[in-house]
Amino acid sequence: MSLETRTSPKPFLTLIIPPFDVEVDGCTVTVLEVTKLNLPWEEFQASCQIKYKDTTSRIFQVSYKDSNELKQKLKTEIAKFKYALFLLGKEELKRRGLAI
Repeated sequence: MSLETRTSPKPFLTLIIPPFDVEVDGCTVTVLEVTKLNLPWEEFQASCQIKYKDTTSRIFQVSYKDSNELKQKLKTEIAKFKYALFLLGKEELKRRGLAI
């Protein structure tokens, strides 16, 4: 009788249920919801929020085709948020409705 070494099968699907946080460029980005768009090509839309130091952005939408595109678009949104925070300050961003 021989003994077989069995390994558990690799999962074919990784499921992450929002909301979840990811670290991007020194910020915490909360992905609140992801929706598959009804288009002829495969595209998704995510509702996101940036937390940088003691300031939190408003919720914004990002459409993307894959995780690399999402990461690039999040980096762009983070850069815009940090720049606005640098120029205007936290209180002015809150007054304008860009931060909470």
